[in-house]
Parts: sequence; structure tokens; C-alpha cells
Amino acid sequence: MTAHGERPRFGHGDVTVVSTLLVASIVQSLPPLLNAAGTQSDAAVVGLQAMHALRGEASWFLWGSGYQTSVDSWLAAAFFRMFGATPLVLMLSSFVGYLVLTGFAYATLRRRFPPWSAALLVAPLVLMAPPVHIYAFYPPRQASLTLFFAALCTLDGATTARRVALGALLAGLACFADPYALLFLPAAVVFLVLLTRDRRLLAVGAVALVVGLVPFWLLSHSAGARHGVFQLDSASFGRHVKLLFGECLPYLLGTEVKQFVPGTGYVVWQPPRPFRVVEMLGACSLIAGIVVGGVIALRRRDVLDARRLGVAGAVMLPITLAAFSVSVMAMDRLSARYLVAIVLMAPFALAPVLRVAGRRTVLVMLAPYLVSIAVGGWLGYGDNVDGARIRTENGRAEDERQLVEALHARGLRYGYADYWVSYRLTFLFHEDPILVPWHAALDRYPPYRRAVKSERTVAYVFDPYWSQEDLAYRKSELATGKVGFEPGFDEFRAGRYTVLVLRQDQPGDVRVAGAHGGPVVASPLL
Repeated sequence: MTAHGERPRFGHGDVTVVSTLLVASIVQSLPPLLNAAGTQSDAAVVGLQAMHALRGEASWFLWGSGYQTSVDSWLAAAFFRMFGATPLVLMLSSFVGYLVLTGFAYATLRRRFPPWSAALLVAPLVLMAPPVHIYAFYPPRQASLTLFFAALCTLDGATTARRVALGALLAGLACFADPYALLFLPAAVVFLVLLTRDRRLLAVGAVALVVGLVPFWLLSHSAGARHGVFQLDSASFGRHVKLLFGECLPYLLGTEVKQFVPGTGYVVWQPPRPFRVVEMLGACSLIAGIVVGGVIALRRRDVLDARRLGVAGAVMLPITLAAFSVSVMAMDRLSARYLVAIVLMAPFALAPVLRVAGRRTVLVMLAPYLVSIAVGGWLGYGDNVDGARIRTENGRAEDERQLVEALHARGLRYGYADYWVSYRLTFLFHEDPILVPWHAALDRYPPYRRAVKSERTVAYVFDPYWSQEDLAYRKSELATGKVGFEPGFDEFRAGRYTVLVLRQDQPGDVRVAGAHGGPVVASPLL
């Protein structure tokens, strides 16, 4: 091991280990990478905003959000500038950040442990629990997580005021990149408090942390800011706890895995009984390891070099569970993404266990979890995998290609769709055509709707995979002529998509700058 506080001496062993971790991360991530065209609308909004940023259109907030900044869009714009605005490049703008996050975790642990021991601790980050996929492959949010891990890595080796200030500043700026990083602030405080007995360095860190939080404070108090997501909902505590233990924790820990069955959809995977035992052992061993790591860090003096890591990692377990239980953002199974702090900080919580028990014991302890989450994470890629086989239908986007050709052939450049269809297709089609959500309340970029409203003839696009609307109900609604359209519609199919051709009552004359013949700064997406 290296002496506490010293910079580790990286050598050939580190090159081998880091290369192995990198290759394993990429191989494990091939299903979404090979199917980047299957991106979803939340990520597509980041890509669209990035495209507009390259045209000189600036905004502090992420489109349609009064609490998330456009940092991820700026990062995507940088990637687009270098490699073109494609779905794969958008995904890489997030995935590369996740790889860097894993690198910061490894570098922090490497200060205390040999290369393979540090690699064992970061293995849960490489194999990725399914909720982690949401951030690792689909922006926004990954930039804030990477910034925070950079802050911890900087603070951990800090012996000078300059480095303490830099680490604390990065921790505050991570909250500006996305307010989810506020959940990690207790870990940053642990690092500062346990960093040194030098009160001067502690004061420097405290001031720098406050300074780093100033941009977030200013943005959250600016015009257009919304604070509803920060409210606590104690009245729904019982429902949230039920959701937590009934759906979200099993999803996070791999004890309940959903796989995609062609022709059926998503179903709960029923593993062989022996593997079910592995799943349960894995979940229990990870949680037990986090708790034991925190206890060891607090009670044993012979692990002082891992104390800061252990406490910072372990404290995220109760904080995350408590925050989830009273947050207004906890709504469904996918809210498990708000629990990923537990898994991301687990390598640090396990550091004291490794110090006391040794690598072999920790490997035996973690083996069930690593095996379980490797399988669960793979099946969690949904229709991008079929058992062990990688499917590439989403990556080829043949249905989308047929759709855009059919729309162009009929002169349809604007239209409506379900939220989960509208922005992903607008991004894939490079804003030609432009589709907006049917319900205006779900708009992320109002100029798009004004442009759609300006057209006499528009499309309504229904996707049986992504749409959460009832096509039969929509048809009956449109047949009445009471929703701003003339009665009746024409209908055609393109790939898996159903398209209704509508005529609006009172079109205006508005267009979106840069769309349909305006300056294009990147290659077409399809």
C-alpha cells in the first residue's frame, strides 16, 4: 500500500489494470453503444439544445427545466463540434464522463491499495446496476457526478490550501451542473472535516465550498427558476417507503430484473433458484459491506488511512434512503435512479473492509453481487439484448428511416406525438421534421410549438413502442373536430409507426431559426 496522503506511484501494473477496467467497461456497455439511435426524449432534448448552442443560442437552464442547468448540453455541444451531432456522439458525451468518474474512484483508492485491490473495489462501477445506465448513457446528470468524483479525488490527496480549495470548489460546482449533487455534499463535508487537524485548511475548504455553491444559488434564484423538485413530501412517506423496498431497491440491487421478451415486452425475469440465491446474497453482501465499512472506519484506529473514504461512502446509504422517502420526485420504479449514490459511493465504503479483511475476503464477499449485477445489468439493457446476444435493430433505426422518408414524401415537416416520441424523433431527424408533444404542458422548447402551429397540414405520429397515449382515443378525438383540427384525418403506416395527417384550424406564420434550410453544423443523424 502507499503511505497515507502520498501520491501513488503508477507503473506497469496500473496500465494493465486500468486497461482491463476500460475494456471491461466498454464490452459491458456495447448493447446501448451499438444502439445509440434508440435514445430517449430526455437525452434527445440535451442533444437538440447542444445543436442550438452551436448556432449561438445560449441558455443557462436545460430546455424546459427550471432547476437543471445546460452543462450537459454544453458538453454535448463540444463533442458535436469535434465528432458531429449523432446519437452515438451524444451518448459518448455522457459515457466518457462515466468512465472518467470510474477513473477518479480508482485513483482515489489507489493511494491506499495495490492496483488489483483498487480494481476490485471499483468493479461495481464497471458492471453497473441497471439504474446507473440512465446516467451513464443518457444525459443529463453525468457531468455533475463526474465533477463530484473529481472533487473527492482532489480533496483526498490534498495537503496544501490550493488543493483543498480546488477540491471543495469542484464539489460546489457539481451542484451547479445538476442539483442531484446536493445529495453528495455530506460526503464532501466528511472529507473536509476528516482531512486534517489544520484549522486553516479546514477554513479554506469551507470557504471554497460556499463559493462553489454560489453559481447554483444564483441560478436557483434567477428568473425562470422552479423549486418544486426540492420540496419534501412527508405526507407520502408510507407510499415512498413501500416504493423504495418494493420496487426501487430491488431494481438497484439486482434482486428483481426485467428482461425484454420479443412479442411480449418487459417481464420480470425468473432466474433458476440457485441464481436467485446468488441475487439475494449479492444484495445483502453489498449493503452489509457498506454498513460494516462505516462502522470499521469510525471505531478502529488501525484504518486511519481509509477512515475518510469509509465514512464518506457509508454515510450515503442512510442519507439517500431518507431523501428518497420524503422526496416529491419518488414516483415509480424508474425513480431508482435517485438511489444510485449508494452504489457509486460503495467502493469508498468498502475500503476499510478491504484494509481489515484483505483482498481475498472482500472478493469472496463481493462475488455474489458482482455476478448478480453483471447478469442483471446486461438483461437491464432491454430490447438491446436477447439473452447473451446483442441486438442491433435499434441501432439500425430502419423504422425511423422509413418514417422520415414517408413524411418528407408527403411534405410533412411539422407535427405532434407523445412526449417520449416527439423529441427523440426531432433529434434523430435533425429537426426535419419537428415534432412536439401533443400536450403543450410537456413542451421543452416553446419555439418548436409555435413553428408547428404555423403549419396548415401536420402529422400526428404514433409509436407502439414509446407512445404512452391511446391511439384509438386520439382518433376518436380527432374525428370530432373539437381539438383545434378540422374533422377527420388521413392515415398511413411507415415501419412500426402510424401517422395521422391533420389539418389545423388557424395556422400562424412562425418558423424556428436554423431549422429546415437554416445553417446546419453537423451531419444528418439518419
